[in-house]
Amino acid sequence: MTGTLSGRVALVTGAARGIGRAIATRLAEAGAHAIIHDRDAGAASAVTADLRARDLTASALVADLAEAATPSSMAAELKAKGAEPDVLVLCASVEMLETWDAVSEAAMAAQTEINLHATLRLLRAFLPGMLARGFGRVIAIGSVQEARPNPTHFYYAATKAAQTNMILNLARTLRSPNVTCNVIQPGAIRTDRNRAVLAEPGREEQILTRIPLGRIGRAEDCAGVVLLLCSPDGSYINGAEIAVDGGLRL
Repeated sequence: MTGTLSGRVALVTGAARGIGRAIATRLAEAGAHAIIHDRDAGAASAVTADLRARDLTASALVADLAEAATPSSMAAELKAKGAEPDVLVLCASVEMLETWDAVSEAAMAAQTEINLHATLRLLRAFLPGMLARGFGRVIAIGSVQEARPNPTHFYYAATKAAQTNMILNLARTLRSPNVTCNVIQPGAIRTDRNRAVLAEPGREEQILTRIPLGRIGRAEDCAGVVLLLCSPDGSYINGAEIAVDGGLRL
């Protein structure tokens, strides 16, 4: 799909590593101007430099989504640069592994702030522009935990399920012919965030027994689905929850 997104601007939050980086890279390869958002300035700059070295269009946007005013500031900065997003990929999240009886107040606050509050603030900051211009793609990166609850992800899964509800609500109610809202729900993906867990003795083998395809996913497995949703071929997909999990949810 090279050139499919030529002229489009794609803002990917949490794009300095993992799934976010893979998505931003794939969208840039398809011709979009990829905005690499992250709170880690060095990592965001490094990804941007890598993409530019390949003659792809990218720019870094460093901001901390835990601050309430951040999405509005991001929108103002991008508007001033003439880079208002046509695509918003909500990938940044906070995931803390705690069982129901051990969830701390700090963990609740951090996961709620990024996974829910920041989602709404980003939608308020960027969705009106998409509606006004008559084109938009909103894609939230959810989790297989929504469909297959895991005791160590008790509160995290709840926030991701709530985020999905927001996106599906918009998919049903916006009623704009070329603005779509969808959710991708990754399963076990080999990212920096998951490497420590997968490295625990016997843990990867345990997880593999639950995945019908028999392998751990790659970040790039999610990127292709995002590209489809952003391309003309995916223009009639709206309100979908697309599992990228090798069948783990089953």
